[in-house]
Amino acid sequence: MLLPRALWAASLALFASGALAAELTDSNTMPRYQSLEQCLKEQVAHAAPESSIAQLRESCRLLLVDTTSNTLHEQDIGVLNTRLRVEAISSANRFVLTPHNRTYVLPLNYSQHTNAAPFEEAAGKPTDLQNTEIDFQISLKVLIAQDLLHDNGNLYIAYTNRSLWQAYNSDISRPFRETNHEPELLFSATNDWQIFGFRNVLNQVGLVHQSNGQSGTLSRSWNRIRARSVFERGNLALAFAPWYRLPEKLEDDDNPDIEDYLGHYEITAAYAYKGHIIDTTTRRPFSDKGSVELGWSFPLRPTVRGYLKYFHGYGASLIDYNVETQSIGLGVVFSDLF
Repeated sequence: MLLPRALWAASLALFASGALAAELTDSNTMPRYQSLEQCLKEQVAHAAPESSIAQLRESCRLLLVDTTSNTLHEQDIGVLNTRLRVEAISSANRFVLTPHNRTYVLPLNYSQHTNAAPFEEAAGKPTDLQNTEIDFQISLKVLIAQDLLHDNGNLYIAYTNRSLWQAYNSDISRPFRETNHEPELLFSATNDWQIFGFRNVLNQVGLVHQSNGQSGTLSRSWNRIRARSVFERGNLALAFAPWYRLPEKLEDDDNPDIEDYLGHYEITAAYAYKGHIIDTTTRRPFSDKGSVELGWSFPLRPTVRGYLKYFHGYGASLIDYNVETQSIGLGVVFSDLF
């Protein structure tokens, strides 16, 4: 059994509260406005000087509530288009950092086996790591240039920080077992090309660095040029993200075989239904060195959602890129996929 009984009980309790919250609360956690005037007044107060009224007006149209049905006026806008329009508001607000990837905290993240080998090699002695730790991620981006292709194409600086924290391990002073830093320079352009009923909503290309900030035998890092194409059809979104690893000198390469485990691309599928989001991401799906991640987020409160994440395979973090890992985590997500 992957989880001890106490964690299974906690999981079931949160599942029940999440299901109840889905029935009792609005499934969409975006801000709501009763009139266009109300929305514009609030957004203009914090907008950047270069933001136009037309941009804010278009974004506010998404956030209008039909007072008779409490639903959005836009009916078939698509889940990714919804996020893009709301991001337009945050990008125009100079007091707001725009979410990038998921931002979450999993206070209970249980691994069937915690990889202690790299730390024992570095320390020259056994390291007593616990199987339960805290997994959290913070991911933000800042718009630095817009409309580079006439009225399309934005340039962002983004940063994602993911940490695995042995917070319950007082015997070794509660260390951070692993922290992965991922800054990127990202160009993003919207699109409306369609194929097989799917609309190609977004295309991106970026220069990405990822490392764990360690030295010596614990050091892990690589640099990539990564692209991403995102398609949507109603509540279903699909993303294909291929990458090219920038070569390094062999003597400077901390992990020369990382592509054998993380491959050259990943595929993500996500489906939204009544406030719930089910998603899966896979790398090297037809290989014995691949991985799959499953996620389920569900309503709890207007600004916080429950989050369950399961991972199996290689590449759970940089320090574990060549070690098979199976883990399950339960907690909350603050900024979701959409």
